[in-house]
Order: sequence, then C-alpha cells, then structure tokens
Amino acid sequence: MHSRHRRGVVVLDYGSGNLRSAQRALQRVGADVEVTADPDAALNADGLFVPGVGAFEACMTGLRKISGDKIIADRV
Repeated sequence: MHSRHRRGVVVLDYGSGNLRSAQRALQRVGADVEVTADPDAALNADGLFVPGVGAFEACMTGLRKISGDKIIADRV
C-alpha cells in the first residue's frame, strides 16, 4: 500500500508576483504550501516556487533583498 506524502513547497515572497494565486494553484495539486521570505524555510522545503513577473530587473532587486538569489543557487 502506498502512502501519499504531501510535498512541502515554499512560495518565495520577495515582494513580486501573485503569491496567493501561486499558493492556491499548488494547493489544488496537493502541495502543502507556505508563503515566506524565510531563507531557512526556503532551503529546507521539498520544493521552491519563485513567482515571476515580466519586469526582470524588479524581480532581481526583490530577490537580492532577501538573499533569494543565493537561496536559488544553493538549491540548484
């Protein structure tokens, strides 16, 4: 018998993107979702979701403010 494990996913809150929409979409497919800017939570989650917008420079500025660029590099 297989047990279903809910995957812990962090939606990285760096001040950009539609966080709640991403959260709801991930929950609809069975993920256990936390929206946070906490680096430890982002590094230790089963999955990391980084929402984006069309303004790349603004996204990178927001990511750098919370060390999101380092979080992503550490996870890749």
